[in-house]
Amino acid sequence: MKFKRLISLFLSLIFIFSIVPAEAKAAVSAKKTANIENALKSGVYRIKNRGNGLYMDLYDMMYDAKGSAYLDEKNGGEAQDIYVERLSDGTYILRPQSEEGKYNLSFKGLMSEGEIITKREAEEKTERFVIYSAENGYYSISPALGRDSLTLGISEKTSRYDHNYISLCKFTGAKNQMWAFEPIEPDGISLSFVSTTVKLYAVGTLYATLTPYNFGTDDIKWTSDNEDVVMIDSNGNYTALAPGKARIKAISGDKSASCTITVSKDTAFTWYSQHSATGSDWNASLLSGISFTAGGVRKRFMIDKYGKGKDWMDEGCYLASIAMVLNNMGARLTKGYDFRSGQTDDLPADPYTVALANSGNNGTTTQKSVLYGNPILISRSKIDERFNVGGKEIKSTMTYDVSPKAIKEALDEHPEGVIVYFSRLSGNRTHYIVFTKCLNPTEKNPKNYKFEVCDSASYDAARGDHVQFEKSISYTAERYRMSNAVSMITWEILD
Repeated sequence: MKFKRLISLFLSLIFIFSIVPAEAKAAVSAKKTANIENALKSGVYRIKNRGNGLYMDLYDMMYDAKGSAYLDEKNGGEAQDIYVERLSDGTYILRPQSEEGKYNLSFKGLMSEGEIITKREAEEKTERFVIYSAENGYYSISPALGRDSLTLGISEKTSRYDHNYISLCKFTGAKNQMWAFEPIEPDGISLSFVSTTVKLYAVGTLYATLTPYNFGTDDIKWTSDNEDVVMIDSNGNYTALAPGKARIKAISGDKSASCTITVSKDTAFTWYSQHSATGSDWNASLLSGISFTAGGVRKRFMIDKYGKGKDWMDEGCYLASIAMVLNNMGARLTKGYDFRSGQTDDLPADPYTVALANSGNNGTTTQKSVLYGNPILISRSKIDERFNVGGKEIKSTMTYDVSPKAIKEALDEHPEGVIVYFSRLSGNRTHYIVFTKCLNPTEKNPKNYKFEVCDSASYDAARGDHVQFEKSISYTAERYRMSNAVSMITWEILD
C-alpha cells in the first residue's frame, strides 16, 4: 500500500510538471497572437504599470537607482517622459527625456530572468524592444532578440530609496507585466529655416520642432497653399516649381506654424557654407553642439564663424562640395538619424548627413553627443555606399584632365555640378569648389569660358552662392586661379 501511494505521488508530480511548461507556452503564444495591428505610434509617453499604478522612471546616473529603471509615483519629471520611437522593422527604442535624451533603455545580451533594465548611450540590439498590444489598452514590453518568454515586469529588488526596479520576468500575462502608455502632448511647434527666398527648381527641407520635446514626430502634416509654386511632402522636403509665393504650414494636433516661401526666377544650385551656420540653407545652427572625435582630437562639427581650426568644418570644403552635388542630384542617405528633424533614414544630403556617411556614423540623438571618426578626411567610397538616388546606387569618378573646355563638357553631362580641386603651392593651400554653369557656352575659344560656382569658403551668399568664379571669395581673397585646378569629380547614377 505504501508502495502504491509512492507510485501515485510520483505520477502526480509528472503530471504537474508536464502542465506547467504547457501553461507557460500557452501564455507566450497568447502574447504573440495579441493584437499587434494596433501598433504603438512614435511619440512621448508616460509609461504606467497596470499592477501598482506607478510610472517607469529613469533619472540620471548619479542619483538613486544609478541609471537603472525603477517605478515611482507621477512627478512630472523629464525622466518619466519617455520618447518611444518605432523603427522601420517594427521594433522600438525607449529614450527618457532627462539628461538631454542621450540614454536608451537597455538589457544585457544574456537576457537572464531577473535582470535589471538599465540605460546606456549606444543603440544596438540590446536597446530594441517589441511592444505587444494587450486588452483594455495595455501593452507588454519584451526584448526584440527573440526571447518571447521574457518581458518587463516588477523586480523584488529595490533602490536605495525603496523604489522597485524594473526587470526581465518570465511572461505570465500578470497585471504587473502590463503597461499603459499615456501620451504627452506638445505645447507648441516652430519652424527652423534659414531663408524663405529660394531659387527656381531649388529643393530643400523645412524642419519642424515640437516643444518642449526636441524630437520629430510622424504626426506632423505639411501643406502648401500654392502647389504650382512650391510642393512639399510628408517629411518637409520641398521643390520650387515656379516663380511666386507659397504659404507652407506644419501642423501637429491643434498646433501649427507657417512661413512664406518666395521662389525667384533664377535656377538654383544648393549652396552650403563651411563657415556659416545660419547663412546657408542646411539648418546648421542646430549642429552647434555636435562634436566629432578623431585621432584623439575632439572638435565641434560646426560653429557660426571662421573657426580657425576650432571646428571640423573650418576645413570642410570637400565635404560641403560633395553635399551640394549630392543634394542637387536628389541623393538620400539610406541609414542615419537626424536629430534636427527627428527623421530616421532616407535623409537628404547636406554636410551633416554626408559627414555621417563619411565617418561611418548613423547619427546622434542629442546635440550634446560626441560622434567618432573623422568627418572631413574624405572617403568617397564610404559616401557612395550610403547614398542613393531613387533607390539606385551612385558612383563618383575623379579625372585629372582639367581645363575650361573639360569643365564645360563635364557640366553638359552633369548639370548637378562638377567639383574642381584646386592646389596652390604658395602657402600649401588646397580647396574644392562646385562649378554649376557655363555662362558663355557659345564662346568659340574654350579658354575664355566663364563659369558660375557655389563656393563653400564664403561666409555670405554674395561671394559664394551661384556667383561668377572670378567674383567668388576663393578667387578674390584666396587667390585661386584656373591654372591651380588639379582634378574634377563627378557622379553617375548606376542602373
